[in-house]
Amino acid sequence: MNKPQYPLPTDVSQTNTGVWRPINYLGSKLRLVDVLRLALDTVDPSRGRCVDLFAGSGTVAAALSAHRSVTAVDIQEYSRVLCSAVLNPVDVSDHDLEEFFGAVKKQASLTQSLALPLIKYEEFCLNQARSGNPEPICELIDHASMIAFQASKPAVQSAFKSAHRRTREKIGAGDRTTIILRFYGGLFFSYRQAAELDALLTVAHGLGGPRRDFYLAAIISTASEVVNTVGKHFAQPIRPRGGDGKPKRHLVAKIMRDREIDVLKLVSSWIERYRFLHPSGRAHQAIRADYADALAATKDVAVVYADPPYTRDHYSRFYHVLETMCLWDDPGVSTTRIHSDTETFSRGMYRADRHQSPFCVKSQAPAAFTKMFSAVKALGVPLVLSYSPYATSNAHPRVMDVDQISQLAKEYFASVEIISAGKFSHMKLNATRLHLDASTEAEILFLLR
Repeated sequence: MNKPQYPLPTDVSQTNTGVWRPINYLGSKLRLVDVLRLALDTVDPSRGRCVDLFAGSGTVAAALSAHRSVTAVDIQEYSRVLCSAVLNPVDVSDHDLEEFFGAVKKQASLTQSLALPLIKYEEFCLNQARSGNPEPICELIDHASMIAFQASKPAVQSAFKSAHRRTREKIGAGDRTTIILRFYGGLFFSYRQAAELDALLTVAHGLGGPRRDFYLAAIISTASEVVNTVGKHFAQPIRPRGGDGKPKRHLVAKIMRDREIDVLKLVSSWIERYRFLHPSGRAHQAIRADYADALAATKDVAVVYADPPYTRDHYSRFYHVLETMCLWDDPGVSTTRIHSDTETFSRGMYRADRHQSPFCVKSQAPAAFTKMFSAVKALGVPLVLSYSPYATSNAHPRVMDVDQISQLAKEYFASVEIISAGKFSHMKLNATRLHLDASTEAEILFLLR
């Protein structure tokens, strides 16, 4: 296969310490992987199997995999896909890639032809923005989703309405090959990008086992980089207007820049990244499961690492589109009420079955920690627990503080040691090579034995 035409992502680092960042992830432990390895080695010098209980983007699991066997656990399918691709790399030949991209280009041609009215209208809007008139592209983003447009029937420009109608006439409801286009096209991606992502997903989901995970991981890494939002996650689409209803000029350039990214070129670079990951030679697993179910089914484990959420922000809100890409189902859309009487789709077009973590609910968090501590104690192994304290004025308060967690832990563990990640690393390394920043210094580790 020819060298990728798109430059390798610059915000992704794979170093000799095994650092890997496959998506833009809230609360990523990218800067902490060396510290966490030290912490786990401290409580388990044997370097036996580690269960990474809330694996997320797989950054920690990837870092640990070179030194010990890892079982990566998360209740989200996109996490299982990422961890599967990183922990157990597959051998994909040039011929395999040629067949894959040949099928993708054929499917993309079909999907783009179906979406052509909306693609053309969006290109018109972007050209208008380049000429100094951002109003059409702002209106498009305000009413972009085909699913939401159908339900609300907004009063918009006749050309936009006609483009929606003509596209809907060609696309059948419930067609899995156009999920991204119908739900998220124009909202999180340009319509052209959405059609290309749909083509990639259609071909990838036609494969089986590890090869499917390999391609899906590259696709969702691409989607995470392409998405047209502030922060590069999926919690909320861009709000192109200010409180006065006028277009936010500083966002128009970002809208145009993100929507001009070539998905097929970028995914080829991500595929090369995943393709040349080196197998560790160890036995790793990636499991989609609830934390309690995973611990109940766990055997032959030496240590558990846990990094549950601590604020009322449910992480699933930030990655729901990636979850839909991996499940490849009709996600449904959650609804909200405006002024208590009008029900409408959530602005972020969240999945109707979006996971709500008990660790994010103040009334449920103590029971969730109790269940986790009890299950780890039953395994007879140590637990390393990450905690990010409430450190900034604009951050949401933590649903439980250090003292509350500590008191609960003492009911299940003989030794409860609490230490800052920065202090721990300097104690163990007697050096400053980690270049810890303020946020890293603020991270707390519970060493529970």
